[in-house]
Amino acid sequence: MRLAIEKKELLQHIQHLAGIVSAKSTSPILTNYLIEVDAKKGDVKITASDLEITVNVRFSAAVSEGGTIAVSARHFNEIIQQMPDTVIDLWKTEDLLMIQCNKIDFNILCADHTLFPILPDPKLDNATTVNAEIFNRMVSKTAFAVSTDVNRAVLTGVCWKIMEKTNLMAATDGRKVAEIIVPNSAPAKAEAESSDTTIFQDAYTDQIVEKVIPVKTLNFLQKIHDPAIKEMKLLMERNKIVFSYGRFTVVANIIEHKYPEYQKAFMADLPNQIVMSRDSLLQSIRRISLVAPEDNNRIRFEISSERFEINTSDRDTGDAKEYVENYEYTGKPTSISFNYRYMISILEALDTEKVCIKLGGSKEPMMIYNEPLPANQKITFLLMPLRS
Repeated sequence: MRLAIEKKELLQHIQHLAGIVSAKSTSPILTNYLIEVDAKKGDVKITASDLEITVNVRFSAAVSEGGTIAVSARHFNEIIQQMPDTVIDLWKTEDLLMIQCNKIDFNILCADHTLFPILPDPKLDNATTVNAEIFNRMVSKTAFAVSTDVNRAVLTGVCWKIMEKTNLMAATDGRKVAEIIVPNSAPAKAEAESSDTTIFQDAYTDQIVEKVIPVKTLNFLQKIHDPAIKEMKLLMERNKIVFSYGRFTVVANIIEHKYPEYQKAFMADLPNQIVMSRDSLLQSIRRISLVAPEDNNRIRFEISSERFEINTSDRDTGDAKEYVENYEYTGKPTSISFNYRYMISILEALDTEKVCIKLGGSKEPMMIYNEPLPANQKITFLLMPLRS
């Protein structure tokens, strides 16, 4: 095996690939990349896997000799990253990968590449084409809300429902919910449509397929998203999902559990509403959170049309309060306590200058929306209160 390639080109293909490799893998071979070099095609294929997700990237290089090796993913990335911005030569000698650039030489031990689990290249003849920009937006509005509790596996993924008229993505950890619904194709005269005729009235009907995708897969797709690449190929199998995007192919196991009916927690008739600057609210919450209790991250809204106070108290730290100005409030005076970290994650997912928060009493959830609502999309966030 022998090839030469510009550092910049090699790095752009591998910089996110190391994130697939698990440092805690029970199989030592999976801490390596599988590097396959084809002299006839003049291309390189690098594969990383943790068995739950397998990613490979193909790209061209100046190949003078083909071959296959397995080499430490961490060391390979770190070495390439520290090389000068010029051509890098790589070749195999016995059990070593030689990496040379200018007057810099590394000799890295190779693993037995025959131990690396090989997945056959997926056949994408029947793949569906999806809009990569819309898909990336759906992921960005939901993936942050997944659970990190491995004992609730289904909540560690994002639910993707494809229906006759709409696409839906949703995630929840039991304390917060994020959901986005988009039309399968934008209505021709969307701006002229009234809310009475919107397709989002029956957005949950006529379901065709539902898959729960591990968040690690979606986070990787976000990292490699390129605005210049408009389309992504998608292939759904019974227990796997395949994405082909640019030079990358991603094969991931799906989470085979029924996703909970989170919509039952949504409340459309909350009587109180606040509208204000998203950035101002974020800054106020961050200031007050500096002394919030570390065990539950509790802060509190106390709000009426005359006064909006954000406060917190911790017996080991102290207390803080801030009176918020420049807000619009309709409804009766109310108060609610919540985890400030969850609220910040929701506010950061908004992409409008203002936020609309609908709330009821101290035991009812808050519903949080972009203000104004985006055209041809329905984005909903829910935050459950903390018990007083």
